[in-house]
Formats: sequence, C-alpha cells, structure tokens
Amino acid sequence: MTFLKKHKDLFLLNYLLITIYIIVFINLKMAIKENIMFSTVDSVTYWLTSQEFYKFSVKGYSELRPFLYPLIIVIIHKLFGIIGIWLMQLFFWIISINLLFLSIKKITNNRLLSFAGSLIIALNVSFIVLTIHALTEATTIALLSLLIYYVACNVTKVKTLKFFHISLFILVLLAVIKPIFFTPILILLFIILPVYHLKKYIQNPKNFIKLILIITPLLFQLTIMKVKYNTFSFSNIGSESFRLYYFTQGIQQNNTISLAEARAIAKNLTPEEVYSYLFNNKMVYTKIYLQNLHNAVKSVPCFILYPYSFYQEDVVNYMIIVNTFYYYFHFIFLIPVLVFIYFAYRRRELNYYLVPLIFSSFLAYYFLLASAISFGEGDRHVLISLPLWVFLYTMILDFIFKKNGLFKIIRQKDLS
Repeated sequence: MTFLKKHKDLFLLNYLLITIYIIVFINLKMAIKENIMFSTVDSVTYWLTSQEFYKFSVKGYSELRPFLYPLIIVIIHKLFGIIGIWLMQLFFWIISINLLFLSIKKITNNRLLSFAGSLIIALNVSFIVLTIHALTEATTIALLSLLIYYVACNVTKVKTLKFFHISLFILVLLAVIKPIFFTPILILLFIILPVYHLKKYIQNPKNFIKLILIITPLLFQLTIMKVKYNTFSFSNIGSESFRLYYFTQGIQQNNTISLAEARAIAKNLTPEEVYSYLFNNKMVYTKIYLQNLHNAVKSVPCFILYPYSFYQEDVVNYMIIVNTFYYYFHFIFLIPVLVFIYFAYRRRELNYYLVPLIFSSFLAYYFLLASAISFGEGDRHVLISLPLWVFLYTMILDFIFKKNGLFKIIRQKDLS
C-alpha cells in the first residue's frame, strides 16, 4: 500500500495512457501487419538498410540512413516478428510520456503541470499511429525523453564530466538514428568540451578513453560512409533533402515547371552552382522557407490519412486543430522563453532553470526550424520536437505560477 501511495500519480498516468491508446487503436481500426509496418517509402528504406548491415560491401540506402534503427528493427523482427517491432515502439511511446512526466515534476514540483504536459503528448494521435510504422520517431522521442529526464535530475551536476559524457552518449545514440542530431554533437565536442572540460582530460588521460568509447557508434557510422561511399560525412540525407526539396522548390517556382523537372535540373548542378543560385534568389528562398515552416508546424496528420483504412474524419480534424494550437503555442511562448533565458542567466535564484532552459529551447527550435528544409511528411517532421517544447513551456508556466502566487494555490490543492 505504501508503494501504491508513493507512486499513485504514475499508476494513474499509465492507466490513462493505456486507455487512450486502446481507444485510438480501436477507433482507427489499426492493425499490426507487415504491409502496414513497411507501407511507407521511408520504412522500406530502413528495412533495406538493415539488410545491408550483413553485407558491408553492398551500397544502398545506408548512404542516407544511419545504422542503429535498421539494426534494431532487424534484430527485433528476427526474434519476435512484426508484433515485436510494434511492442517495442508501444513501449517507447509509454516510457517517453512517463519520463516526461517525471522530468516536469522534478523541475517544477507541480503535479498539475506534469499531468498536463504528459497528456499533450499522449493525446497526439499522429504519435500513436507512428507506433505501427517502422519509422524512427518513437525510438527518437524515447531517447530524447531520457535525455530530458537526465538533465532534469542532474541540474546541479552540469559542470561535471560525468554529466557531459552521459548527455553526449545519449545524443550519439540519437545521431546514429537521426542525422539531425549530429550538429548538437559537434557543438558539444568542439565548443563545450574545449571550453569547460579540456583541463579534466589533460589531468586524467583515461577520460580520453571514455570519450572514444562514447563516440564509437559515431565513428562506426563515419567508417561506413568512408568505406562504402568514399565520403567523409556522417550521412547524405541532409544534403539530399536540401537539394531535392527546399532547393528544388526555388527552381520550380522560378521556372514554373513540375517538381520532377526541377529535381532533374537540381541533380545536375554542382555545389558551387547551388550556392550561387541560392544567393541570387535570396528573397525567393526566404519566402519558401517561411511558407515551409508554417506548413510543417501547422500541418495535416498524414499518417492518419495513410493507409486509407485508418482514415476517420473526426480524428483527422481533431489533429488539424491540435497542430494549429501547437502553431500558436510557439508564437505565444517565443518571447517568454527568450525573456526567461535572459533572467535565468542574470539572476542567481533562477540558475536552477538555466541549463534545462537552454538545452530544451535550443533543441526544440533547432528541430522546428530544420523542418522547413523538407515537405510532404505532414506533422511527422516536427513530432520529435514535441517532448522538448512541452518540457520547455511547462518550465515557463511554472515560473509564471510561482511569480503570481498561483503555484501555491495549486500546491495546496494537490496536497488536499
């Protein structure tokens, strides 16, 4: 009974999660089948990349897809089949929301905000639907939620090398799933490490061995790219997406041609010609970028629409409304986030918030802004930012509640 009382909030949360998932699963007539799990172009490329893992000399989609997620799904599929992949991603969905709940509660000590933030993610039907597709979002959000939880639990230890190493390792795992995380790793390795931790490595050379072990998955991915494709890059998915989506849009718009025709032109241009064209059409690409950003955040739930058997008009309309609310949330909170970071930096009593604030705001806005480079995937492109901005905005609200005395009222109600 003591254990149940101590963890009653988590029991209630997980009861709600299971209920929500079952309701959505039944209403959308979701099914765990191979032709659905691998029904999208991207899921097929992940599966084909997993087959390459056994044949190191074979070239294919490993040029675009890092090795970890394909390796995970091929192992799970071999052991447990399609049901195993679904159960893994369902587990990731549940654990992500639990970790976010604990993270918000750790930082704010506010039960109401913890439930509100968790339910925002739980009620995102697009995220639920993605658990039955062999795509990276569920795995990525689980690892991101783990990183958020680690940061929230260790805000007083941010200057330690252990904090740096564990945060770096989680980001490395994320990068060998989604290459978009490679940039934050470079910031850690070439800015944070030299400025804050270089002396610790010099004083104790064993730390260099730990660092090498931590970045081993990164080195393995770089080795794959060098051996297979003779390029010293982490993945070509970023440059490929930039050229065939964002850059192509400018060519299409300027020449009033089809997307296929514009892509044919874009493929034949050298990198120098691409940069020159961008520079000469700055205003065109600025407008395209802003439009893409608007469309990415305020987007349609395409994975509820595809395959067609999942379609239910009420659910689709619900997610369109949800994504519209997200869009306005980002506008509403932008100024408070910037102001709060400034005050957290200047005022000593707010230092507790500073690291989780900078960490979550940088990654959240980085993912949101990067989503404008591509198009055609609905709300999937911005989904991975969901736990970050929910965590970020609940911190801001917590501060506002405390500042205005609302926090004490909520605390009293929680205790009664």
